Amino acid sequence: MPSERRILIADIDEDSRIVVASVVSVLGYTPVVVQSGQEALDEVSRGVPDLAILDYMMPDLNGVQVCQTIKRDHPQDFVPVLMLTARDTVRDKVAALADGVDDYITKPFNYEELQARVNALLRIRDLNRDLRKANEELQRMQQKIVEQERQLAVGQLAGTAAHQLGQPLSSILLNCFLLDQLPKSDPKFVGALAAIKSDAKRMAEMIEKLRSVKASDQEQYFGATQILKLGADSKE
Repeated sequence: MPSERRILIADIDEDSRIVVASVVSVLGYTPVVVQSGQEALDEVSRGVPDLAILDYMMPDLNGVQVCQTIKRDHPQDFVPVLMLTARDTVRDKVAALADGVDDYITKPFNYEELQARVNALLRIRDLNRDLRKANEELQRMQQKIVEQERQLAVGQLAGTAAHQLGQPLSSILLNCFLLDQLPKSDPKFVGALAAIKSDAKRMAEMIEKLRSVKASDQEQYFGATQILKLGADSKE
């Protein structure tokens, strides 16, 4: 049975197409054979191959143009491109590699060398795809950790506010009730008013400390619950 790996072969020369397709088949992969650059892109649009073996000189679009289009349109698929051509100057090779080609082999080629290059490029593609999956999983884990830390911080902040601000707020409410019940000439009225001012100041100091407290500055609250440690507050 043919392998699930599909190898796109685009070459203007019929003999080259037959030989390369034979190499691919012997390796257990499925060759998809075309004879022009546009036909190669049409095949890619129908299904992204695992590897593209392209002739440099083809009708309508050359191998480099096909390579650049595949890389541009399918960056997440990591499709390696092997350029197979009679152009064997160093300048041609450097130019092709600079334009995105992953490997370069000249005609006439060695049968075993082509097999080795194909397998090597497929291994590189597998590694790239595995790395992408690992990165995606790492990002999901990081997002989960950030969300957990955010929820923990919200809980700590709420617990801190309830613990640190609850007492002076209760005192303020009680003294406000006394102010409603007492005449201004009563000494208790003056005391209640002073207590309100003192508690309001304490609350303002706590709120200011909350602005700069570090998440690592924690203290035991109840059971396993931690709250932010604000330090001692002033009392008048």
